[in-house]
Amino acid sequence: MNLVDQSLRQIGIAIRGRRAARRMTLGELAERSGLSLSFLSRVERGRAQTSVGNLIRIAEALGVSMHDLIGPPADRADDPGFTVFREASARPSAIPATGYRWTPVSGGGPGRGLEVALLDLTAATAPDVRYAHPGEEICYVLEGTVRFVVGECSTLLAAGDAIHIRSDIPHTAHAAADAPARILMVTHHPSGAGQPDWWTHGAPPPDRKNREDDR
Repeated sequence: MNLVDQSLRQIGIAIRGRRAARRMTLGELAERSGLSLSFLSRVERGRAQTSVGNLIRIAEALGVSMHDLIGPPADRADDPGFTVFREASARPSAIPATGYRWTPVSGGGPGRGLEVALLDLTAATAPDVRYAHPGEEICYVLEGTVRFVVGECSTLLAAGDAIHIRSDIPHTAHAAADAPARILMVTHHPSGAGQPDWWTHGAPPPDRKNREDDR
């Protein structure tokens, strides 16, 4: 099994497990996330690719973080006030629809609103899908050159450059110069933000029940 197939399977198992733990039906998850039931069924079975934007929707609907869906399971019942993430246990997850490869660094925990991840961008051109969600993020370019698009603005960042983004503005990033790139991404999710109204900031809202073209 290659990395892509393994990642799809692991993400599907994580979503199904979190949903079952909350005694939530697939129909209820579809209603809360704004994604179709048939699409979610394929995702849970590891038979459909999905975007970062859709994973954020699913995580919010389940009341978990992105790390909970794509990172290794963690026992947070006994919280000493800190969490250690070992390099040996960091498992990258491919997100095929975006050309991204995501390696969790820190998934937050009780009383924490930050997520940190390494994001590898392939040299291949990714679909121009932009994401909008509550909070803010800081992206620090570790390797390569990255083009960030935020709203109507576009900027090119090289290794050592950083950008601080208001996440409710539709945004995306692509590797530039026909070479792969790597980003350290810190995302803050505000507590009590409630269920976000995805994809409506700066763009007309799609028919979310039938939208699967951003997978």
